[in-house]
Amino acid sequence: MGDIVADIKNRVSIEDVVASYVQLKKAGHNFKGLCPFHSEKTPSFVVSTEKQIAYCFGCHKGGDIFKFIQEIEGVDFPEACRILADRAGLKVDSKKFKSKEKGVRSLSDQLVELHEDACKFFQEKIFDKSDDAEGVLEYLKKRGINADIIKEFKIGYATKEYDDLYKYMIKKGHNHDLLTKSGLFTLKDVAGKGIYDKFRLRLMFPIFDHMGRVIAFGGRALAKDQVPKYLNSPDTAIYSKGKVLYGLSHSKHYIKEADKVVVVEGYFDVISLYQGGVKNVVASSGTALTTDQVRLIKRFTKNIVSCFDTDGAGMDATKRAYEVVQDAEMDMKTLKMPIGFKDPADFMLEKGDVGKDEFFALVDNSEYFLKFYIDLMNAKFDVKTLDGRKKFLDEILPLLKLLKSSVNMDHYVRILSKYLDIKEKFLYEEIESFKVLRDQFGQKKTVEVCKSDRFSASAVLISVLLEYPMYFETVKNMLNETDFEGELKDIYIELSHQYNGVRTEKEKWDFDGGKLADLSEKVALLSLYAEENYSQFAEESVGKEVVKLVDSVLKGRRMHKRIELEKAIKEAEEANDENMRKKLLEEFRKLINSK
Repeated sequence: MGDIVADIKNRVSIEDVVASYVQLKKAGHNFKGLCPFHSEKTPSFVVSTEKQIAYCFGCHKGGDIFKFIQEIEGVDFPEACRILADRAGLKVDSKKFKSKEKGVRSLSDQLVELHEDACKFFQEKIFDKSDDAEGVLEYLKKRGINADIIKEFKIGYATKEYDDLYKYMIKKGHNHDLLTKSGLFTLKDVAGKGIYDKFRLRLMFPIFDHMGRVIAFGGRALAKDQVPKYLNSPDTAIYSKGKVLYGLSHSKHYIKEADKVVVVEGYFDVISLYQGGVKNVVASSGTALTTDQVRLIKRFTKNIVSCFDTDGAGMDATKRAYEVVQDAEMDMKTLKMPIGFKDPADFMLEKGDVGKDEFFALVDNSEYFLKFYIDLMNAKFDVKTLDGRKKFLDEILPLLKLLKSSVNMDHYVRILSKYLDIKEKFLYEEIESFKVLRDQFGQKKTVEVCKSDRFSASAVLISVLLEYPMYFETVKNMLNETDFEGELKDIYIELSHQYNGVRTEKEKWDFDGGKLADLSEKVALLSLYAEENYSQFAEESVGKEVVKLVDSVLKGRRMHKRIELEKAIKEAEEANDENMRKKLLEEFRKLINSK
């Protein structure tokens, strides 16, 4: 595996990998962006091209390209290698990436392979030239979907037979236990000895994760009396509906390019828009946007254009999405379909070749959701009456309370003041007195806490020494290796060896040889910390900082020694060892009186 890791590192740069998930800006020698692992307003996520490391100094997550992919994708090291190898265009033997435990693949790996096989099976069925398959293709043609897009999105067909997929899977070598965990089959009995295909006589839409792997399916009924109209895979070890956006695997590059995403409701909406040239589109699959989905979107853009139904359920979903988007400090506009069109798929089918330009015009003319909703409620209620004003404010005030920007608040208060013909100060009083829970739409509010523990004084000191070798003499005369622990101790010892050898005060350390080669990632991280925090300091100021850090480490040494002595004195007292107690007390007094 070592050769593969080295090949990946030679072909893939950390800034290119991170830029697929985070919007980066040049900051001196490095790049900076908002951390993808926690919410923040000021960028603390740093990417160093020179050191090939990405790290957040707020929540302390990150590392080299492999650690970053493991964190961002929630995968293990072998899977991170697979992802990066694919990005690097390397062909690798999948057998080399097996789980460490007894060489057996994980359940997730097995389920992904099973779903990929199911996808191939459904695709084969839609193109097998049978009368039923021809009918399905004709249906898609009427919906305006062409053969190329069918193949690109791997749309398939589940026959009416109850065990077609089951027999295929058994032939492919998938065991019974795995099939019961896949979500693609229904148990005939409680014991689970007999199962049959869950999806029958349905148009099959593979659901991809954002990396393009098939992890679930959505099946649309093909018979008129068939219920439900849409049947989706249940949650499994690889699929959770609220964590996936349909179409993201196809559209993520276009979303980043356009710096906005159009969020629609269904599979046909995504496919019709994508086929027509509107490719920065995803679907929430019939649910309101969740926190996890918004986090996915935020990797590529902070601008969302919602395009949900404007009926009761659709508007509730849009309001819930607005709450989540506000929490993520992103912008959300709302696109209203023209009269006569029920959804984007219907619009694109009717408009044909001009659909792309006209839909983009709708996107460009979309309004910020709060303005859109204010206008909608103003038309719904007669604000000239007391009852109408009350109902209007009951709808709007909860949404205003979500605003975090005082500038935005002022903007909408002025709009409401005009609509209601009342002074702005009275509206501010209403907003201030209006009590609303953050889970007003029935969803439990969760708060993400950022672990912002600072680096220890010893870690910061090592980091400064890595960037400023000339101060090692100062440190060496006051500290020793016992003042450091773990990897910091190993690094200090290696620096000491190098300093006592052929190094001069102005030379940089040798990162490629000796012990530092085995601690390269830790060294790079510490060096990056010093570069970010001390690069603007004058040498004299850095020297003063080193003295302060040494003093902090010495205080830590004395505190540690004090705790040890207090414990030893107590043990001597319990053992009635008066001589030892006196000796320890004298040592304790000297420690207390020392600087």
